[in-house]
Amino acid sequence: MSSHKFKLGDRVRLVKLASSNNVEAFLNMVAAIDPTRTQDVWEVTRLLPAESNGFQYHIRNNLEGPDRLVREEELQPA
Repeated sequence: MSSHKFKLGDRVRLVKLASSNNVEAFLNMVAAIDPTRTQDVWEVTRLLPAESNGFQYHIRNNLEGPDRLVREEELQPA
């Protein structure tokens, strides 16, 4: 059985991938913050169970901001 690549508190960067659906593409387009800016470092705040497309995580850019749900393939170590 595989396990999460990242752990709680790990600092990560987002990798720009093609959106898997129209809603995700739209939300990325209208977001006030560009989550794929290479200088932005995010922190893993929650590990989620494996889905059909792999592990997912909640990450946060700063202490006040909202969490963002991402797939493991969208992350790289900071």
